[in-house]
Amino acid sequence: MLIVTDGAVDVPEPLAGSARLRRVPGEVWADDLPFPGGIEEFWAQLRTGAYPSTTPPTVYALTEAYQHPDLVVAMHVSGQLSATMARAEEAAARAGPGVVVIDTRSLSVGAGLIVAAVHRRIDSPDDPESLIAFARSLPERLHTFALVQEVESLRRSDRSGLLPSSHLARNHPLVLAIRGRVVALAQPKHRAGAVGELAKHVRRSAGSTPGAWALGHGDASDVDAVVDELTRAIGKPPNFVTCLDPTVGTHLGPDGIVIGAISGPIEV
Repeated sequence: MLIVTDGAVDVPEPLAGSARLRRVPGEVWADDLPFPGGIEEFWAQLRTGAYPSTTPPTVYALTEAYQHPDLVVAMHVSGQLSATMARAEEAAARAGPGVVVIDTRSLSVGAGLIVAAVHRRIDSPDDPESLIAFARSLPERLHTFALVQEVESLRRSDRSGLLPSSHLARNHPLVLAIRGRVVALAQPKHRAGAVGELAKHVRRSAGSTPGAWALGHGDASDVDAVVDELTRAIGKPPNFVTCLDPTVGTHLGPDGIVIGAISGPIEV
């Protein structure tokens, strides 16, 4: 079995090198040219106020990634947030009947938790149908929240139309829920209040102690303090912490935070 995902899905670092996982990146563009730098240069550019744009993986790239002699489970960023899912469905039709496409209804570490949980069960004695059913059940148990520290990031983004303009007019941290689509939850005046809102919504949605949770951040200098605060509030440390891929970071901006949590027992 092979798992395929995309650049808008942030997975644990050890998983990134797995032979059972292919990650198909989109493209990050600066001034109509592919962004030439690495992750450090990317975040440095964002902090100057220069925002690149992104494009989803091409149908061709996805079709190539789906080429595999056994079952392929393709788990991608929410179809309501990106054109990746539509391209994945087209690519699967081209690749043949051995490809199952699943909408995670999430992004970043939220979708990454689903990928990690399915990857852990690849070598289990489950039959393929049971494994596919397990993968399809996870989006209903997943709760993803994001903190946008600088609303200017969303104002400049081609995703700004996903939210009412009233939330983009105030330059306060914005707390979002991502459940297929994006919903604004709160806009405290300060970061401390926004982190508190994140913890409250995770506990309310995923239970007092989620089965698993993870955190992605936009090159945040206070990430250790944020992780410590959320660990105390949630009652357990995160399964993994990672820097946001530029595909997501372009839209959430510097110091952004994404939390994914799966309710109920789960192994990641």
